[in-house]
Amino acid sequence: MARRWRAAWLACLWPLCGLAAQPRTPGQKRLLAELRASGFKLLYESCRDGNWELMLAHADGSSPVNLTKTPDADELFPHASPDGTRVVFVADSGKGKARARHAWLMNLDGTDRVQIGEHGRQPFWSPDADRIAYLKGNRLTYREGGKANRELRVYDLATKQHTRHPRNDTAGLLNPCWAPDGRWIVASAMGAAGFGHSIVALEADGTRAVELARSGSEAKSIYQCRPDVSPDGRHVAWGKEDVDNHYGLGRRTMFIEVADIHFDGPQPRIANRRYVLTVKAPLENYHVDWSPDGQYIAFAQGCRGKGRMAKARYVVGVQAPGWDIWVVKPSQPGLAVQITHDGLSNKEPDWVPARTQGKAETK
Repeated sequence: MARRWRAAWLACLWPLCGLAAQPRTPGQKRLLAELRASGFKLLYESCRDGNWELMLAHADGSSPVNLTKTPDADELFPHASPDGTRVVFVADSGKGKARARHAWLMNLDGTDRVQIGEHGRQPFWSPDADRIAYLKGNRLTYREGGKANRELRVYDLATKQHTRHPRNDTAGLLNPCWAPDGRWIVASAMGAAGFGHSIVALEADGTRAVELARSGSEAKSIYQCRPDVSPDGRHVAWGKEDVDNHYGLGRRTMFIEVADIHFDGPQPRIANRRYVLTVKAPLENYHVDWSPDGQYIAFAQGCRGKGRMAKARYVVGVQAPGWDIWVVKPSQPGLAVQITHDGLSNKEPDWVPARTQGKAETK
């Protein structure tokens, strides 16, 4: 059995960085056709001429549009509202010690831009789109973890009031997302809620915190990060890294892992964990996001860099030359296709549902 699993993983291994682009397989061509026909779009951040912008493209990567065009601000981490009409994001502005990151809201076409959270980070929508939660940060622009994300807050769009989450130990949450039932928030925890490095479910309006996945006995070898729950609330995905060759596939193997998730019991639980994509160093996969129909996962892929911050190219606001957006089809593990090709630090993809009422439309 272990031998068959190993063979399946090896079959998913993706070409290493620096190799010439390979012709698309018949499966990749079919996948691109499916994405184009879906009517979905993708938001993502991109660093162009030294400035971060938010891009909107068809799900197959065609007809990208720059939504922001702001030379004096760097827009990052876009998330579309459930109806696809608005976008919440963060923007870095100012110089030197005055530089800061705040949470913003705008229409899908970039109009009616308004700041909603001072020093806000990694904002995300409630399922009913009535609230936006975000991590309250300090003035550090790029650092992550407990020293940067101090607490979890919720902004009510109707009252414009900000409320602190009931727990007072949420510093260190990363990449949170609201489960479709509205009762739970799923996130990475790095020192948050009493967990060292785990995927956790946090009660949205209460104080319970439940560990969903962690490194376990391989704590020094396996790292899981940045989860996303599928729109139907039945699945969860995250990135996983084997830094010390625990699985025997070579140092720094990375996976996109999917599990079934159940919110119908007394507390959330996961089952049936499996890998849908596997790559080896120097490639990295990060920033997974489920499509509105739960059929696809968008993610960012690129090479690990050199230097103190370049090694962490997945961090919000850190340039990642050569990184692009890809899409994998979980029902066919290993079937993935690249949808952006300019390598302009394209990261943090987020899906926009079809037939939106927003004004921005790619041609």
